[in-house]
Amino acid sequence: MFIVFSFSHTRKTCEFCDRIQLSISQGFENPNLSMEANKKAKPSYGDVISNLPNDLLCRILSYLSTKEAALTSILSKRWSNLLLSIPILDFDDSVLLKPQKGQRKNVFFKAFVDRLLSQRVETSSHVQRVSLKCRQGGVEPDCVIKWILTTVRDLGVLDLSLCIDFGIFHLPFNVFRSKTLVKLRIGTMIRLSQFPSDVVSPTLNSLVLDLVEFRDGDKVEFRQILLAFPSLQSLRVHESNKWKFWNGSASSRTLKSLVYRSDDDSSAPKPCVSFDTPSLVYLDYSDMVADKYENLKFDSLVEARLDLHLTAFQIMRKPNNIGIVSGDVTTLFKGIRNVKILCLSPDALEALYYRGEKIPMFNNLITLSLGSDKPHGSPFIFWKLLPSLLNNSLKLETLIIKGLVHYVAEGWEGLSPMTPMSRLCFSWDTVSDSLSSSAMKVLEISGYKGTWQELNQMKRFLGNLSRLEVVRVYHKAMDDKERINVMFDLFLLPKVSSECDIQVMKETA
Repeated sequence: MFIVFSFSHTRKTCEFCDRIQLSISQGFENPNLSMEANKKAKPSYGDVISNLPNDLLCRILSYLSTKEAALTSILSKRWSNLLLSIPILDFDDSVLLKPQKGQRKNVFFKAFVDRLLSQRVETSSHVQRVSLKCRQGGVEPDCVIKWILTTVRDLGVLDLSLCIDFGIFHLPFNVFRSKTLVKLRIGTMIRLSQFPSDVVSPTLNSLVLDLVEFRDGDKVEFRQILLAFPSLQSLRVHESNKWKFWNGSASSRTLKSLVYRSDDDSSAPKPCVSFDTPSLVYLDYSDMVADKYENLKFDSLVEARLDLHLTAFQIMRKPNNIGIVSGDVTTLFKGIRNVKILCLSPDALEALYYRGEKIPMFNNLITLSLGSDKPHGSPFIFWKLLPSLLNNSLKLETLIIKGLVHYVAEGWEGLSPMTPMSRLCFSWDTVSDSLSSSAMKVLEISGYKGTWQELNQMKRFLGNLSRLEVVRVYHKAMDDKERINVMFDLFLLPKVSSECDIQVMKETA
């Protein structure tokens, strides 16, 4: 049964959960106090609880940890059986039913999980989602594997999340054989082995691999993972310099969402990266710039987020040991030229500037996001590329600049051609012309501080964007007075668009 709450019902449900948690905490500290409180409770409140159906109570308990849900058995006899019907189980060895420490703590956690899973199997009660977090150590690997097998094969879980973080943990991939599993998250520092050559789960459509690797000798590629999960639509991979396995090739006819993030900035770039993913709709790609990009099939791609990092040799265009200058991103940007939403980090802008021969036409681009919440970025590269990006995006409606303060630049446009940094100079006239010809309707600026340099750039935007309808400025003002000053300065700037509405908003993140 699926229950939909209105806003008022959701608020009441949350208040009810708060009352449950209060009773739990009181009962945990003093069980007799909790029983006495129940006896003295108002009849009307008791009637409300009694009138709630079991499926609704189970739904409410699903928002609590399994520890808290188990403690509700002290509230009344009826609650003692609800634990066997809760659709979501959350096992965390750092949050236990009793605050024992050391070996007793591990023994208690193991006994609790063993008993509850056995009871769920005996009663044949369905489980939708299971989360298992083992971060303290002390639980035998065979025991963890047994729990996984029980949830996957015996309980028919739909959503399984594993976070096993007490050293390198070896896990046979075959334990995930299932005809019901839909979502699977594996992490962190787990070494997978015995990768099967046939289908593991025909129903899985979402997979997260967070800092995992495959045992030496198991040469696994994305292709093998995708073959093991033929219905996979969403894949998220997080790697580091020690935990990695992707060789740069991804091929799938079913994949719609792919997120790849690598924290490794010390290893050599991948020799070749290819995406044979004609059904892919969303791509979030963060990695060192590869030596080359080929076989890029993004027929269905709508949104692309790129965070590309160059090596010093790639920036200087030095040839490698076989005489090839690697790191050209032109092919990659041509491959994503039909997207409607494009997000480029400051590092991706640098990669495009240093190693992009020509910016392609983005004929379908509607939203362009430039920058990052992190305080870095080159102002010269930003203003150097902005005119070309605007001129090659004729349908662009929304421009988002994250951290305008990082891209303010004064004086760089007048550098002499003989100056060593003259190649980074740009023309404000070129910037103004590209803004004047743009059909942009919405401009969003985050990380705004209200400096005079930022005001000069805002003046340039407002004075040239003739079709601008909305300007949203997100700032981190400390008080109302500062916010009013920011609003006042912006409202005094001349606007070429009479329809432009300036909105100043508090930045929360």
